[in-house]
Amino acid sequence: MKQYTLPTTPSDRTQSQYVCIDRHSRGLFARILCPSIGQREAPIIAAEIMAAIDGCAHSKVSSIVIDFAGVQQISSMGLGMCVDIRNRAASAKMKGYLVGTSRTVLDLLRMMKVEKLYTVLHGSDDMTRILG
Repeated sequence: MKQYTLPTTPSDRTQSQYVCIDRHSRGLFARILCPSIGQREAPIIAAEIMAAIDGCAHSKVSSIVIDFAGVQQISSMGLGMCVDIRNRAASAKMKGYLVGTSRTVLDLLRMMKVEKLYTVLHGSDDMTRILG
């Protein structure tokens, strides 16, 4: 799957084994780095992204874009992670977006109705407009 990049430079970056989070002027960009989101990875990814959301609670950050380009498989724990992240973002008045989802992952998100919680983006132009 194609990795998405933004023409703007992030103002802040944190990276771990499972996720890289860039803070841009109007939003967060979280790139998931592991090919499978299972029982071990889901709580770690969720905690890191939620910490980044909490760190932006009182700023002008209004969106979070999660890049699933490297994800090939997602378990029920991963689906729960998506719901938890969206709920935390909504409580921080942030809108959630997904980008780079493979057909298989997107079909699973649709089947479980998780994709209704997010707006699915299909290109870097949309991301540039959202993240600034």
